[in-house]
Amino acid sequence: MNIMSWSEFVASRQREPFAVTIGVFDGVHRGHQRLLDTVLSKRPAMRSAAVTFANNPKKILHPQAFRGSIFSLQQKIDAFTRAGFDACVLIDFSQNFGTLSGAEFLSLLADSGVKFVCVGPNFRCGHKMDTNAQALVEICGKLGMEARIAEPVMYNGHAVSSSRIRNAILEGRLGEASDMLGRPHTVEIEEVVARGFDGFTMKPAEDTVLPPEGIYRIIVDPDKGNEMISARIGEGKIIAGSFEQRGAKRVAIINLVSQEW
Repeated sequence: MNIMSWSEFVASRQREPFAVTIGVFDGVHRGHQRLLDTVLSKRPAMRSAAVTFANNPKKILHPQAFRGSIFSLQQKIDAFTRAGFDACVLIDFSQNFGTLSGAEFLSLLADSGVKFVCVGPNFRCGHKMDTNAQALVEICGKLGMEARIAEPVMYNGHAVSSSRIRNAILEGRLGEASDMLGRPHTVEIEEVVARGFDGFTMKPAEDTVLPPEGIYRIIVDPDKGNEMISARIGEGKIIAGSFEQRGAKRVAIINLVSQEW
């Protein structure tokens, strides 16, 4: 998968038509998967791209309300790669991107070769969120792009969303989070430090959402088929006693064993 910055994508003036979906994609959950599948349905007539953010805009715009991320940037990129996307376009929200209106943003997409856009019903973009999903459809039509608003994926009577998943993790409802994600909550490990007889301390990537303090069953590097072990989670750390953690890259948090810490 080709990874491009927003400026590179806009400057490239793609010759081949692109189908894109746009969003933060925190967690790349079951609702997001519907957007990805809709974009991929345009193959082979169009190439596929996910337009997302290198950093969560909420952390910059509303830091006091920012409660952390479900996924690291690398986890998002890996999810798009597994889905079979041709490209990922990364927007650096710390630049002047936030001053663009929704219409200006969509016009740049059209100029870059985008012919199809798929978003969720709660989508908003542009300076001060001036463009909602319905307005996007109207603007895209004027720019010669097809646009589609995907139906939400429902769970327990409400749409699956990153906010719902984040709240479930923070409140320790890992089963609900797993159901909405379509897999266990998995965090990227930034650093592993030996702690003598205590085992190893795994430090998740910055701003990672973790469940409440307690003893949990986890799987270290679940893609390798490892077995579950017990670990203490708290104070932004995951502590386990097995030597298998020395080179840990990711940890799937399965369920709470005890609230002791």
